[in-house]
Amino acid sequence: MSLFCVAETTDFSALRAQLKQARAQGDLAKADQLASDYLRLATVVQDPLHLGMAHFQLGKNAMERNNYRIAKPELEQAVALLQPLGKSEALADALDRLGMTYRYQSDYANALKYLYQAMQIYRDLEDLESIASGYNNIGTVLEKMGQFEEALHAHQQSLELSYQLKDSDSIASTIFNLADLHRSLGDNDQALKYFLQTLEMDMASGNQRDIAYSHNKLGFLYSDLKDFDKARTHADRALTLFQQIGAKRDIEWARTVHAKLAMEQGDFAKAQQLLDQVIETAITQSYKSLLVDSYKMAAELSLRQGKAQAALSYIEPGIVQAQQNNERADEALLQQMRVDAYIRLDQVRDALQALQAQKQLEDDIFSNKKAAAIAAIQAQTEYTRQQYQISLLQNEQSLQQVRLEQSQLARNFWIFGLMAVFVLMISLYRRYLQSQQNRRLEQEVAARTSELKQKNTELQQAYQQLEVISLTDKLTGLYNRHFLESHIETELEQSRRRWQDWQSGKTSQPERAELAVFLIDLDHFKALNDNYGHYAGDEVLQHFSQKLQQVFRQSDYLVRWGGEEFLVIARSINREEAAPLAQRLVDTVQQELFPLSEAPPVAVSCSVGYACYPLPLGASPLHWESLLKLADLCLYAAKYSGRSGWVGLEAIKAETDLLPGVIAPGQLQLWHGEGQLQVQHSFARLNWLG
Repeated sequence: MSLFCVAETTDFSALRAQLKQARAQGDLAKADQLASDYLRLATVVQDPLHLGMAHFQLGKNAMERNNYRIAKPELEQAVALLQPLGKSEALADALDRLGMTYRYQSDYANALKYLYQAMQIYRDLEDLESIASGYNNIGTVLEKMGQFEEALHAHQQSLELSYQLKDSDSIASTIFNLADLHRSLGDNDQALKYFLQTLEMDMASGNQRDIAYSHNKLGFLYSDLKDFDKARTHADRALTLFQQIGAKRDIEWARTVHAKLAMEQGDFAKAQQLLDQVIETAITQSYKSLLVDSYKMAAELSLRQGKAQAALSYIEPGIVQAQQNNERADEALLQQMRVDAYIRLDQVRDALQALQAQKQLEDDIFSNKKAAAIAAIQAQTEYTRQQYQISLLQNEQSLQQVRLEQSQLARNFWIFGLMAVFVLMISLYRRYLQSQQNRRLEQEVAARTSELKQKNTELQQAYQQLEVISLTDKLTGLYNRHFLESHIETELEQSRRRWQDWQSGKTSQPERAELAVFLIDLDHFKALNDNYGHYAGDEVLQHFSQKLQQVFRQSDYLVRWGGEEFLVIARSINREEAAPLAQRLVDTVQQELFPLSEAPPVAVSCSVGYACYPLPLGASPLHWESLLKLADLCLYAAKYSGRSGWVGLEAIKAETDLLPGVIAPGQLQLWHGEGQLQVQHSFARLNWLG
């Protein structure tokens, strides 16, 4: 038979099934041979659909080996071949795998782009199983970006769909990701419960890669829990499976778990040797996310040994890599280690003490975010699992009813001729008992359903209360930093986009498309606390928050920034309105004395610094940290110039480096003197330096 005839009669679907089975069994050599055969036969018939699917299979094989540099062009070729054919499951699968390839290379922006494209096709096709898987993949990317609440939402949608479909593989995958999210948020007990459940489900499915992943996570978790025997058992099993599969990146990942175990047991030399090997391989193979994790562990190992300088040699490149990866949570952890290392070296003690206080505040905010996410995970996940248990109970009830009826028919068949009347009475009696039993089961299900609904309502209310608490300051009722961090980038992007559209000629010049960042500090607040006590100070802060609400609009963001310092984002304004707002606030605060419960009324004043956004006239787009630094320097200028007044930066003429580390009072003074800054203020003489 000719090759053409073979290709014509080939059952491509059967070939794909064999490929899937070979990958699940970890036999990648066979999978490569099958994928090559697929491509050869598809080339003969010149069918774009099967050509695209052949490249897709080659890309999936490369992903199984963690060889993303080979996987990426194969998957891109698959997308290029399949896209002209219109929306299809094959195209969506190729986009989905391409997105995950970018995810493993720590290019999260492109990862989300392709994953959302795949998700849209799955929705158009109403492919619920793939939609569930897509939510799972999106959740893993969002988690790596530190967006835990968004990741939770994606995983929860995946879990609900998977239970609805009774798809055990998808349920296992989602519970695995929820377990990892619990671990990231510090809830090790719940993480352990979910990882063990996932391993049991993976063992039942027989997918070697999934089994290895669950073993590796359990090895890491048991190391944290100091159960070293179990940790070693799982870690060894994971490494063996990864080596059998030939997954190069995952082999290095498994070695980090062995390094973790050695570190926890005090074998620092072995841990260092393993981590140095992983770091070298991660750099060579461009395993970017694994590289950050390895730097973190190596820094922790050095700090445990009291080697602060060595720790910094890992922390510094780790921070750079985390920034490049957009892994904000890992960057925050590395910054914490950096503070610890510098303190141990006793370098610039006063500066480090201030930095330590700042980081402690950031840690508190981050902990609030963790608490909210953990509460949501527990409420939503447990409710979904309980609903599934109710479904099982109802199914068991129906099954029991069928069994009873079958038993009754069998009895009737054998004794019908002898005891017809007696059987009829027995049958009626049994039906009565059955109806009673059904009624009890229905009541039990109804009671449990009602109880679960009530518990879910209470959990939802508790979560909403927790969310409100986590977004607002308890004393003043204003927003806190957590709220601002969740919203500020969106506000800046909207303003920046409207100006860019105008500058590129797409729209007319925008009106009220700017914003101003006001930093406000109560003058001599420490003296007020010393003279009247902290309770009086709290009353002043509460009254001051009311003054802010009088001056600014409901649509503006009013934030207690810390202590006696406040921050306001005036949204959708023209920058010319910022100076009158600052003056109005200063005047409003000074107009009348602040009443106190246990002391005479007191006079209060405030100093204000603000910076407008975007800064026009050729300046590069500012990051939030730079904008905040400019407003802060304006606030200090107001204090140095006499307090009870304001200083504002409205424009900058120079194209210059406005990174937070570069911006300094002396630099602003120089630019102001050269006429490069447009500054407004309320003082007779402006003083940038104290």
